[in-house]
Amino acid sequence: MSKKSQTWNLRIINSGNFISFLKKLKLVDKSVPLELEGDQLFAKVRTPDKSVIKFVGVEVSEVLEGDIPPQRLKIGILEIGKLIDVFKYFGPEEEVTLIIDSQPYDGGFIATSIKFSSPSLNIFIKCADISLLAYIDDNIQRGIHSTEGSEINFSITRESFQKISSLTGIESNAEELLNLDVHETGVTVRGNSFHFHIIRGSKVQGFTEPKVFTIYKNQFSYIDQEASEIHFHENRIVVKSTESDSIIAIGLVEI
Repeated sequence: MSKKSQTWNLRIINSGNFISFLKKLKLVDKSVPLELEGDQLFAKVRTPDKSVIKFVGVEVSEVLEGDIPPQRLKIGILEIGKLIDVFKYFGPEEEVTLIIDSQPYDGGFIATSIKFSSPSLNIFIKCADISLLAYIDDNIQRGIHSTEGSEINFSITRESFQKISSLTGIESNAEELLNLDVHETGVTVRGNSFHFHIIRGSKVQGFTEPKVFTIYKNQFSYIDQEASEIHFHENRIVVKSTESDSIIAIGLVEI
């Protein structure tokens, strides 16, 4: 191994957690730069129009163990669905190692290729050029996902998310709008075909007057259906999961 290139060997200790992490990213975009730094594996993804930006992270100890790079390692994935599919070729009893070849890059490392390896099978994946992917700077991501200064905020249950997801299926036009009405007695989610009162009988934190916050219905599908905090800003909704390290910002629709 030359001084310029380095190889990292990581044993996959929980493929289910790894797949769950990847699927949350796939909701927003199929191409993504994964990042490994310290005790965290994470990624930042956005839609092409930048109206949705999502961060998803997982503790390394929940998915991997082994040779952790001393600086940030970036791994460009062109088809995240194909990366998820890799796991179906390995049996549940097999020990799988993730082998990452890398080169120095921007004060850290960038992956040039990755290999999933077991005693019986090797699967090779060529890494995408990071410059061809939609990369989001850390400071920009933190600013967009900041909950400080939000006008209104409240908690929402996993069950409420699941019901809203089912109700949005009543309507077939992805361009239809989803309204969140904040009023004196709670919060109502309103589509063309339904009204669902997710909070009834109490004012939410920050309420001063009735307001309507609107997103496109199809953008709701990018949110992880987990117990979460919802924060309303002047130009965006920020949804922060309380079950996992996942946060998403969705730009509001001006009507």
